[in-house]
Amino acid sequence: MDKNPSPNFDEIITPILNNHHFARLSQINHHGNSILDHSMKVCRLAWRIAGKLNLDQRTVARGALLHDFFLYDWKEGSNSRRRFYELHKMHGFTHAREALKNAEANFTLNPKEKDIILKHMFPLNIRPPRYAESWVVTLSDKIVALSELGLYFRYNLKFFSRDKE
Repeated sequence: MDKNPSPNFDEIITPILNNHHFARLSQINHHGNSILDHSMKVCRLAWRIAGKLNLDQRTVARGALLHDFFLYDWKEGSNSRRRFYELHKMHGFTHAREALKNAEANFTLNPKEKDIILKHMFPLNIRPPRYAESWVVTLSDKIVALSELGLYFRYNLKFFSRDKE
């Protein structure tokens, strides 16, 4: 018998997707898409990997979906609490803590979910992930981000290299 029976993916993520604060992520640009699109890709990839490794898929799905739950566009400096330069310079180091704060304000999290959110930016975050589930999300985030940035740069290169008529 599996120690972690496979839960229903949609049942796990729907309460998060239905949260009105979380839904705002669909309006914030991230790697050429929205934060919501990015988080869903990370969530799906991490879910599959966790299933193959017999890890806690529920925790992985929730942590992956919430890992970038920051409610500002760091590239536009739309967060009025910080100047653009400070925000841009420090985003990679600080947004995990902001995401955790937002997640804790809206959802009840277990210790692994908190670790996933807080440490997904390792090695920028100095402390490494503590749990296997955290490592799965951290690596899934890197894979998805590289894929998104590759598509983004490929599109822009193609667009800007077109001959002007």
